[in-house]
Amino acid sequence: MQQVFQRWLLRQSANSLAFDFPYQSLPSSSRLSYELVDWLNFPIYLTLFADDPSPFVDTRFKERSALEMYAVALLTELRFSRKHGACDWLVRRRSDEQAIGILHLYELNHEIVNNQPAPCVVGMSLAAPFRQQGYGLEAFHQLLAHTASLFGRTEARALTAASNLAAQQVLRKSSFILLEEYPATPLQEAMQLWLRHLLSRY
Repeated sequence: MQQVFQRWLLRQSANSLAFDFPYQSLPSSSRLSYELVDWLNFPIYLTLFADDPSPFVDTRFKERSALEMYAVALLTELRFSRKHGACDWLVRRRSDEQAIGILHLYELNHEIVNNQPAPCVVGMSLAAPFRQQGYGLEAFHQLLAHTASLFGRTEARALTAASNLAAQQVLRKSSFILLEEYPATPLQEAMQLWLRHLLSRY
């Protein structure tokens, strides 16, 4: 996988070799730490999700070849993109360094919409043994706080399945409001788009 990255770098112009956003590990919260996903730690996704029966877990995290394609896109084109920047963080429990889930940040760009930075998209994937213990809410709040402070975003959005009640509960507790609902199609179940204004208290 690192060879793929090296070949990709060689194809880039000198002006594109610097990250356009300040990607870095996030400060720890009360019980959790947040490690920037890279070429060495991305295989942990399989450990967390390969056998997870939840229909809400991204299927790319359950199969090696699909995960490798996801990682290549995340760590090359998207990591360096000025219009569709993206980053994942591996969430660990501080008490024993156990990996428990992933935080996602997508669609970072420098466009100005209504005199504000364009909204980004946030998400989270939590492994089954660690759900319903408050970890998800703690991690999501940390992501939102640093989406504002590190990346200068003033608005975050989240997309979830209309049937994913647990995700909707986390969004409500994180001060998101339902912005739009999309009806089911033959290829996709009904979805919901949520919105939260940042730079405000939880």
